Amino acid sequence: MKAANRIANDYIVRSYETDFRQEIRPSSVLGLFQEIAGDHSQAMGLGFQKLGEQGRFWVLSKIYVEVDRKPASGEKVSVRTWPHRPNKAIYERSFTVCDESGQRLIGAESRWCILEKSGRIVPCSRIEQPEIDFLEENCLEDIDWRIPRVVRASAPDFALIVANSEYDLNHHVNNIKYADYIFNCFTVAELEAQRLAGFQLHYVKQAFEGDRLEFFRSETEPGLFSIEGVRNGVETVVLAQVRFA
Repeated sequence: MKAANRIANDYIVRSYETDFRQEIRPSSVLGLFQEIAGDHSQAMGLGFQKLGEQGRFWVLSKIYVEVDRKPASGEKVSVRTWPHRPNKAIYERSFTVCDESGQRLIGAESRWCILEKSGRIVPCSRIEQPEIDFLEENCLEDIDWRIPRVVRASAPDFALIVANSEYDLNHHVNNIKYADYIFNCFTVAELEAQRLAGFQLHYVKQAFEGDRLEFFRSETEPGLFSIEGVRNGVETVVLAQVRFA
């Protein structure tokens, strides 16, 4: 049976998903994307349960998000997603968040891969691909995935010790948690004074319970910040960029 090439789900933004402005947090946006991508993967025959039986699981490697407006607490939004044709070992997927009138509030492009439990990437040729008519259109065009180098300060802008509440079902820090970490590099006053225009995350390494994560930011041009997350003072685990209007 051929799977739908695009799905949409409606959500109400809950107060616990919002920030001090009562606008949706970036991590909550990623949570909505993770949820609907999981639903679609299940419908395509590449869901968590099937991959788990094979000793495999999905990981998000990169995501690029553009924000026109963050929906507020109590607002109804429609989240849509569609995958693109796999390329070697990369599965690309587009997302949109629209208001009730159909106007796009948030758009995103993402890159995923499937890993063995050993951590090795599984080539697409070794996966039974779904029967689906892939869409060629991307939500966002001409993306620059490059993140300028971070100049580390002597002290981190944010740090934490990983505990169990940061974990996901794969027993490492959940991808969406990193969105909270990178925005914790900014003060409330800084975030109140600027409008978020977009952000991106590149996941480099996994982090585990007991690891100390330190995050360093540097402003590469006015309103544009690069952020690096470092594990135990040695390994880079995530690179990010935050753009303010």
